[in-house]
Amino acid sequence: MAEMTVAELIKQLEQVDPEAQVRLATQPNYPFEYTLGEVVEVEDGICYIGQGEQRGYLGGDAREALGWGH
Repeated sequence: MAEMTVAELIKQLEQVDPEAQVRLATQPNYPFEYTLGEVVEVEDGICYIGQGEQRGYLGGDAREALGWGH
């Protein structure tokens, strides 16, 4: 996937339920889900979303929707 701007992220998020919880899915071969941590912008104009707490293994529906198989 190409790099994403904040505007592109906001556009994608506008397509989902604004009351839905947000999680971070990682490691397609051994998938976990995390809450989000802090959001920061550094001097070079890059926005980082920190990893929060691990919530467990990523569910099958989410893996399928992300195209991660299994």
